Formats: sequence, C-alpha cells, structure tokens
Amino acid sequence: MSVRLPLIFVLSFLALRPLFAQNAPPENACATPGYSPWLEAYHAGKIARRPKSVEVQYVPVHLTLLGDDDGFGYADPLTVLKSFEFLNEDFAKINVRFFIDNEIDYLNSTAYYDHEFDGGNELMRNYNRDNMVNSYIVGRAAGACGYYSPSADGVVLDIDCINGIDRTWSHELGHFFGLRHTFYGWESFETNKAVEDAYRDSPAPATLSLNGRTVEVERVDGSNCQDAADGFCDTSPDYLPERWRCEADGNYLHSFQDPDGTAFEVPASNIMSYAFDGCVEQFSEEQITAMNTNLGTNRIGLASTVVPEFTAAKAEDIDLLAPENFERVPYSDVVDLVWNRVPNADFYLVQVNSTGTFGNEVTYSFFTSDTTATVRDILAPQKRYYWRVRPVNRYDVSGDFSATYQFFNGAVISTATMDPALDAAIAINPNPVAPGQSFLVTGNRLGHGTADWQLYDAAGRIAKEQRGIQVTGDLSATVPTNDLTPGIYFFRLSLEGRMVTRRLVVTP
Repeated sequence: MSVRLPLIFVLSFLALRPLFAQNAPPENACATPGYSPWLEAYHAGKIARRPKSVEVQYVPVHLTLLGDDDGFGYADPLTVLKSFEFLNEDFAKINVRFFIDNEIDYLNSTAYYDHEFDGGNELMRNYNRDNMVNSYIVGRAAGACGYYSPSADGVVLDIDCINGIDRTWSHELGHFFGLRHTFYGWESFETNKAVEDAYRDSPAPATLSLNGRTVEVERVDGSNCQDAADGFCDTSPDYLPERWRCEADGNYLHSFQDPDGTAFEVPASNIMSYAFDGCVEQFSEEQITAMNTNLGTNRIGLASTVVPEFTAAKAEDIDLLAPENFERVPYSDVVDLVWNRVPNADFYLVQVNSTGTFGNEVTYSFFTSDTTATVRDILAPQKRYYWRVRPVNRYDVSGDFSATYQFFNGAVISTATMDPALDAAIAINPNPVAPGQSFLVTGNRLGHGTADWQLYDAAGRIAKEQRGIQVTGDLSATVPTNDLTPGIYFFRLSLEGRMVTRRLVVTP
C-alpha cells in the first residue's frame, strides 16, 4: 500500500525503526553495476565538458520511506534529515543543493522493504516520479548499503546506512550523475584478501574481465589513467572491491603492485571508493566536472539556477498549544497535539517520548505538514509523556526543536457503550474548525428516538450540550464555536442507549 500525502506526513500508527535496534551496516557498500554508457561517451570526447557551475544548482529529491506490510520499520525522520544535510555538505563543493520536493511517499510493502535487484527495479518502475532524484530508504537494499539502478533510474538506500554520518547517499548520487567506482574492473574479485593474495607480491594484470568487458588496470605512473578504471587521472589506482578501513595515514593496510610492478598504497579519501565513511571525504575535481557535465547534458531540466526565496524556519517561533505544559489529559490511547503555523516551515518534525531527554529511544517521531497531529495506540494510561516540534524548510532542513512540553495521560472518557453502527453513520464537518465557525453534525438512517449531545473540553467539562432532540431517521445539528477557546474537545452523541464519541479540534 502506498500512502501519498501533501508534503511529509507519517501516519501516527506507523512505528519507526528505533536507532538502538539497528543492525550493523551491510558488508557490501554498493551494488551498483559498474558500466556507464554516458561516462564511456564522456571519456571518448563525445560530450563537451562543462566546468562547475558558478551559480548553485537546485535539484529536487523525491523521497520514499518504506515499511513492512504492517507499517513497521520506517527510518527515523531526524536521522533522515541529518543524512540529507550531510548529502548537501558533500555536494556544496559542486555547487549543487538538493531540496525535498512537495510530497513524500510512505509505502507499506514487505516485498519491497527487503528486496533483491528485481524487486528494487520493480519498486522504482512503479513509484518513480519524472525529473526527480528518486530515493528510497528500505530495510534491505539487495544486501548492500545502497545502489543506483541505471535501468530504473533511482537510488535505493539501506536503513542501516542512513545515519547522518554515512556517505552512502552521496556515493549513490555519484553513480546517478554518471560516475563509476574508483576500483572499476575489480568487482570481479569477491574480497580484498583475494586481491592481496594475488597482487601484494607480484604485478597486477594489464587487463581484467568484468561482465564480458575488458577493463584496463590503472598504472601508478598515470600512463593509462584516461582509459583504465574510472577514467579519471586525479583519482588514485584502487584495487579494493570490498569495504575497508583506513589506517592512521589515511591509506589501506597493505600495498599492491600495479602491472609495471610498482608498489603503491590505496588512499581512502574518495567518496566513490569502498573505504569506510570515517575515511572518505570528497569527490575529485575531474569527478566534479563530469557530474556537472552530466547534470547539464544527460539530466537536462533536472536542476534550476533560479534562487528560491527561502529562510530557515526558527524554533523560537513555535508555540505548543495543546496539550498545555503539565496538563493532565482525560484520555488514554489517543492524544491530539496542536501548535501554531511557523513562517518558512514547509513541514514539522514531531517527537513524543516517555522521557524528556529524547535520546536514541524516542517513542514516537514523525513528519507532518499540518499543525495538528494525532498520536494513538502506543500511549499508556497514567503515564507522563514529553513532546516537542521542529519546523523544517524544504530547502534548508537544518534547525532546532521547540521547548519540550509534558502532559500526563490520565483519566479516560468512557466509551464502553460505543455503538459501531451509530459511529459509522455520524459525520462532523469541518474538523478541525476555526474559532467562530460552526460545525455540522449529520447522521443518516438513525432510526427513531430521542438524542442528546454534549461537547466536552479537554478537562472533561461540558462546554455545550443539547438534550431531547427528536430523531426520525436523519439528524442535522449545527454547533457554533464562537465562545470556545482553541484546543481539543470531545463531541458525544447518545441515541436510545447507543453512543458515539468524536474528537474535535478548534484551531487557534
């Protein structure tokens, strides 16, 4: 099931995958096929090179977060924002700035959440949007940290490799813009040890075979750097096809011999290598030129140099309205959170937690484009909860959270005599309702009898009521709100021993 909503909104019953429960990152850093026809044409001089843009190029990203069939396993929203900021830090050196497009998809699918290549390609063919950098965060990305699919033209990221300090997203977007691995050709070896055993003490071969193609092995003297490996002369020879840790000097533990018998060490700085994230730092200048050329020739229309008017949303502009700080709310399993609209905020990150520290074990964390959010099913009665909101601008996702408010989840309004048929027949519109605006309660085919209704405030006090309404089939009742303060209310209707209760929000 795909849940597509305006801007970013996670349905409140969907559970996030807690950070403390994450597994170790997959052993394979990237599962992207190495061959790039565009890069072949570029290196052959068939595509005119374009230098780095003087102006910042704004590129839209369409993001899909996946959970299983039951809606569990979504990536933590705060971690997604941190990873998005990290992505923009890497591409700032290229004068590219990514922004979140006006919608995000939430997809409940176990088959896509944990998939192999065929499933991933099907996912992207079904859900990609045109002229976007389509990025999917899943539970298992074909056994790798991520990959770019040339045939489906999308990027898939493993949830365990999206943690705010991992460069998987930057690496895969390097592929998206035409780059190959720095070790291109060595993918035919399964492990680094296999390369070590063969070429630490003897020269590497002049060529390798990869997927039916002959690939030159890069030499240290640079004599074939334009034709070998990734085709860039300012990226060092790299023979390592498996994830690896760098030593204190920033290189791989062992040296290798190139086809001339020249010993060399593999540096760990390039993002398109398989070095661990604490080692890699940047793209090379030639890679930057290639990506800018790809953006201007192969990705025509994707980027815009028109500077959007945007300002980071400020946490100090947030007012948490309901529940009020230290309020004892009279219900147990459902709480409506309300705050004000913040200038420059395109959406909001809401966190609810059982402690005020908001560490790794956050009880509830979700995005919404609204200024109200319903939290349900996870709240225990007679327990204190803490909540805060972070406003976010789609072009600048940095920012801080509001002050933390707390509420005590106390007394429950009884629903013991709730009638499902009556509940299905009753509608309240509009809801939320603006101050001074009336709302309409309607019901069809209710039968005959006498009805009463009461409107309770958050403390359980009756704010309005009407009794003795004669019902002969249908019901229509107009309720004014001109004397109601903003907040959460409960509308209860009783009809001949049957009852229905609905939450009503009066906005500021």
